[in-house]
Amino acid sequence: MIINTNYMKRKSLFPILLLILLVILLSLNSEGFPQSQVADSLTRVISRQPENIDKAVNLVNLTKNLLSSKKLDTALHYCEEAFNLSTRLNYIEGQADALYLKSLIYRGKLDLQSSLSYTEKYLELFLLLNDSLRLAKGYYNLGNIHKELGDYELALFYCQKSLSFCIPLQESTLVLANYNCIGSIFFDGKSKYDSAAHYYLKAMEICEKSDNQAHLSTIFNNLGRVYLADNQFEIARRYFSMSLEINQKNGNREKIALNFTNLGRVASEKDDFKEALNYYNQALELYTEIKDDRGIADINNNIGDSYFKQMNYDLALEKFDKALEGYRKIEFSKGIVLASINKASVYSEQGKIKKAMSLQDSCLTIAEQLGGKELLLLAYGNISDNYKKTGNFEKAYFYQLKHNELNADIFDIEKTKAIYAEWLKSEKGKDQARILALEKDNLQKTSQRNAYMFSGLGFVVLALFLVIYFRQKAAHDKIIAQQKIRQLEEEKKLMAAKLLVEGQEEERKRIAMELHDGLGVLLSATKMQFSTIIDNSPENKVLIEKATRMLEQASGDVRKISHNMMPGLLTKLGFFEAVEDLFENIGDTKDMNAICTISGNQDRLSENKEIMLYRIVQEMANNTLKHAEARNIELQIHVLQGMLDMKYSDDGKGFDVGKNLESESIGLKSMQSRVNFLNGTLVIESKPGEGARYSIQIPVL
Repeated sequence: MIINTNYMKRKSLFPILLLILLVILLSLNSEGFPQSQVADSLTRVISRQPENIDKAVNLVNLTKNLLSSKKLDTALHYCEEAFNLSTRLNYIEGQADALYLKSLIYRGKLDLQSSLSYTEKYLELFLLLNDSLRLAKGYYNLGNIHKELGDYELALFYCQKSLSFCIPLQESTLVLANYNCIGSIFFDGKSKYDSAAHYYLKAMEICEKSDNQAHLSTIFNNLGRVYLADNQFEIARRYFSMSLEINQKNGNREKIALNFTNLGRVASEKDDFKEALNYYNQALELYTEIKDDRGIADINNNIGDSYFKQMNYDLALEKFDKALEGYRKIEFSKGIVLASINKASVYSEQGKIKKAMSLQDSCLTIAEQLGGKELLLLAYGNISDNYKKTGNFEKAYFYQLKHNELNADIFDIEKTKAIYAEWLKSEKGKDQARILALEKDNLQKTSQRNAYMFSGLGFVVLALFLVIYFRQKAAHDKIIAQQKIRQLEEEKKLMAAKLLVEGQEEERKRIAMELHDGLGVLLSATKMQFSTIIDNSPENKVLIEKATRMLEQASGDVRKISHNMMPGLLTKLGFFEAVEDLFENIGDTKDMNAICTISGNQDRLSENKEIMLYRIVQEMANNTLKHAEARNIELQIHVLQGMLDMKYSDDGKGFDVGKNLESESIGLKSMQSRVNFLNGTLVIESKPGEGARYSIQIPVL
């Protein structure tokens, strides 16, 4: 921290500092007080304060309060004041926080380009401060901005960058916010519903663990959007209703209005237009009460869409015009384009093709200026359809081709991974260069100021701050060292486990080969010798035939043991084929109904991973066959985006999971160690008399 010389020279600084510190502590304890009261209190404190660092901190806190109350213009005024004061005091933390808040304010005002310009400035200062939490928040904000701009690759990069900081810090709220944002990227970017649902569910798990109801309502709403897009209307309705229930308990009118909007969309998709309009009107009433111009415009756009589907084109045009008026009022360009495209669709259905084309041409121009890829996608598709209607198939094909190329380009996950790897490499170099340049500049300024610090009071206060700084740094270094030690210990344990498991599998493979190629061959040769002897010794025929049957049984047992230790199908065709074969054999040889279903990508995995997965399935099946007395077993394997999900169940007599784990059950411990080896998760659900269920998730990237 850098100390201002004039601030140091005040003789009566210490008592004033104590008084200000008390005021700040009181202002921080604001939970339970209305935000307007907190803002008023801070404003009164700030008006009486001299120009010092404490005033800059209070200005930043006041800006945060006003931003959360959505008083954006007032928040921007105090944010400018906080930045200017921090600049005069050379208070780096204050400058950084003010720039970050400026970016959030402009994002709230839907001025994304201004918001983006401030992100570059605050990130430079966050890197200088080397503050992981600030960087995590900063990169998350940057990811959101790029998502709203339609730059999904960059949005994903920055959210992953944010996660790399906030996961080690165990900032669960920020982690779930990033998961939610990544889910929206997959959902809005390329309609990858399975990937979107995967990240929404990860966020939901964090919400449920921390009982974070406010964020849980948002996640439920987003899951509803996924199922709505996938035409699973009843599931979508259920998630929207669960979100609505939470928001009604909390009295959050803005989120309640959004829930009504989405429930209206479900009804509209099911062609229940009466119910859809009922929900839309409830949402419109709430948005009008809270004076949300964007929400009112969105509802008019949705109502227009509902009338359009009923072929009531006059009412549809009326609502689309109202939506356009609302979007123009708040200067929301994306909304203007969407409502205009909807109007053009009405004109097209009415046979007014020239009017539709003229409107769509202007939409295309605005969409190209905005750089929003989803808008361009809509515009290209509609323009292509209208050229088809006019019989200009050459133009129709041209715009359909542009539509298809853009659709393929919007989100290519493999391309994203490659770009991200290169980006991280270059970004690391840039970060180091920025830090060195800023540190050098900061060092020169510090030297100039220190030359004027000659008073005894100045040295005392400086020493005090240095002691605090080095104590904090020592505590931080200690935490980092402990984390590194824990990481090394975990890596050591993982390596030991890996070597043990790999050694076991190699030994299994060797013994299987010895049994098959050694003892198996020897038994077969002995059987052939007995066949020769029986011809030469008819008087011993009965004994020789009995010995031959025993040899056949021994040979079969050797083949069975060899197959169990290392199935040939597993090494030749892979995990998926081997599992299907295992369940076919169980169904053929046991009085049991065995079902195995596999969906998703069935490409071969690495040899070790396939062996481990097969052993896990084998262990679950063996537990059922040996102990469960079950009549039915079922295995479901789904290969999702980068994740293999296995669900196994039987209808046997079940068991007490807790007691089995406490008794050091070898089967369960073996299964858990293999899942841990694969960096996966295992959940076992069972009670006596209720069968058993196993749920396993394994990353397969």
